[in-house]
Amino acid sequence: MTIANPFSQTGIWLKANLHTHTTLSDGDRPPLARVEQYAAAGYQVLAITDHRVVAAVEPLERPGLTLLRSLEAHPICLDGPVYHLVCLNVSPAFRYDESRRPNDLIAQVRADGGEVLVAHPYWCGHGLEHILALENVIGMEVYNATCAGIGKADSTMFWDYMLAAGRFLPAVAVDDAHGPRDAFKGWTMIRAASAAVADVMAALRAGSYYASCGPEFVDVRLADGVLDVRCSAVSEIRFVCRGACGSCQWSTPGAGLTEGRFKVPASAGYVRVQIVDSQGRSAWTNPWLV
Repeated sequence: MTIANPFSQTGIWLKANLHTHTTLSDGDRPPLARVEQYAAAGYQVLAITDHRVVAAVEPLERPGLTLLRSLEAHPICLDGPVYHLVCLNVSPAFRYDESRRPNDLIAQVRADGGEVLVAHPYWCGHGLEHILALENVIGMEVYNATCAGIGKADSTMFWDYMLAAGRFLPAVAVDDAHGPRDAFKGWTMIRAASAAVADVMAALRAGSYYASCGPEFVDVRLADGVLDVRCSAVSEIRFVCRGACGSCQWSTPGAGLTEGRFKVPASAGYVRVQIVDSQGRSAWTNPWLV
C-alpha cells in the first residue's frame, strides 16, 4: 500500500472521530445527542459505528459536520478472539452474516462502497497472524481511548510488529465513545480535498492523515533520506524504524521541542514519527517505506 504524506497534499484539515457508539447499541447518548456533542466540540467528521447496526445519518446532519454511515462488525476468527472491524461508509441497507469469514465481510463492505479499519487489536487479544490474515483493510487503530479502561489503549507496539512483518498499514486514533470518560480522547486529523464524504473516504484510502490524542504535527517531510519534523511543543520526538534502528530526541527541562531531524539509515525498512507531550499524550504519523 502506498501511503500519502498529508503534509504534501493540497486540501483542508478535518478533525475526525471514526469510532463512535450511541444508544442504538451500547452508547450512553442517542444518535442526535451524540452528533450534537461532536459538532459542539469542533469536529468536522464523525462516523457512527454502533455494533451490528447502521444508523440513519440523514436526519442527524448538522452544518460543518460530515457524517459517515458506518457500523462495528464482529465476524468470527477461526483460531482466536472475535474480530472487531469498523466498517465505514456503508449503504443504509447494508446487512451481513457474522458467521461468514472476515475476508468475505471485508469484500462485501468494499463492494458496497465502504472500507474497513481494524479496531483495537491489543484490546481484542489478537496475535499478529490474525491481523495479517485480513485482506484489503485500509488501516488499524493505534490508539483507542475506551480501551484505556483495561490499560490497552495504545496498540503502537502491535503496529510496529505489523510493519516489520511487511504489512504496510496506516493507523488512526479514535475515542470509541460509549460514555463521557471516552469522548474526545483520541482523534484523526485528515487532509482531504473537501469535507464531502467522497473526499474524506479518498483521503482515508490514501492514508492522508495523522493520529493524535493531544499533540499536533505542523509539517513532516522526508527528502534525500532525511526526515524533518515540526510540531507543537513536546517532550519527545521518536523516529521509529524496523528493529533496532531509530532515534529519540528529548526536550531540555523547562522547554519543549518543536522540531526534529533524523537521517534515516538504509536498513530502516520503514520510518514513522511519534511525538509525546508533557502529559504523556502522543501523536503518530503514518509510516514511510524506505
